[in-house]
Amino acid sequence: MKSISVLVPTLNCGPILRESLESVVGQEYEGDVEIIAADGGSTDGTVEILQEYGARVVKERKGSPEAAHAIALAEAKNDLVIICDSDNIWPNKNWLGGLAKILEKEKGVLAVYPRRYAFRKGESLMNRYFALFGANDPVAWFLGRADRQSYISDKWELGGRLIKEADDYYVVEYDTENMPTLGANGFLIRRNDLLKAKVSEEEFYHIDVIWDLVALGLNRFVVLKSEGILHATGESVVNYFKKRSRYMKELYLEQNSRRRYFIFGWGRDEVRLALYCIYALSVVGPVMDAVRGFIRIRDAAWFLHPVICLGMWAVYTQAVLESWTRRVLARLC
Repeated sequence: MKSISVLVPTLNCGPILRESLESVVGQEYEGDVEIIAADGGSTDGTVEILQEYGARVVKERKGSPEAAHAIALAEAKNDLVIICDSDNIWPNKNWLGGLAKILEKEKGVLAVYPRRYAFRKGESLMNRYFALFGANDPVAWFLGRADRQSYISDKWELGGRLIKEADDYYVVEYDTENMPTLGANGFLIRRNDLLKAKVSEEEFYHIDVIWDLVALGLNRFVVLKSEGILHATGESVVNYFKKRSRYMKELYLEQNSRRRYFIFGWGRDEVRLALYCIYALSVVGPVMDAVRGFIRIRDAAWFLHPVICLGMWAVYTQAVLESWTRRVLARLC
């Protein structure tokens, strides 16, 4: 089996990091596996936990998870890399080997990743909500840009062009216009292919680097039908909105000129975005989708959807208005 580097950005990760690392070192994989963590200056014992599990720790000085991915990638020497986060928990001891075998089998594909997030009843309300809808941003889900499928339906809903369906996976082809938000949370790719993208610290955004490769014609992916990782963000609703506001301002509005991939595209998504505003503000649509999901899986987390949709409308609207106001004032002054 080919050697694998696990790339993990870290910054004060808390208790979930230990469970995440346990799931990595517990893999029964025949090849070499190294963990490379780019740490943004943790002060809560994160670095000590990483070293306890044999991770190689390198410094990231800006507190940016995207730059951290670039720094970890620069340190990686193995044949394959898997892009993960510190709150990713792998589902079983054979999971990594399963990804690697399929990537080896399907020679013409760029990468492999799971179709869904793992859903566990014992997780927090927010974690269950993200797993059930397959996204941590309802705008991306509504626009058809989510990289993981919701549990509302078993029908393929991830866009692109289906090339092949096997017993345990799909092969799908994307282009730069219909590509979802790929590139994180258990995304296995050949290192040499990833290095063909813009992967400097200033240009690395986990979605954009995959967009770079799709633009080069490396546009086929394997999507596993089997259980995916648990994305255990562990955050409260309030902290979630704060984080999404910060990401919108820092990763999209402030760094717009460096980005290549946009969830919303002018000339492409205006109508869909207007429909989302109606959808979120009316509350009726989100409630209906929550009911549809609840019929399939009886869990109260579905009913966070109206709250999250409305909250994200408010968060994004405020961020955009603040950005426009600053630009207007800058020009006037």
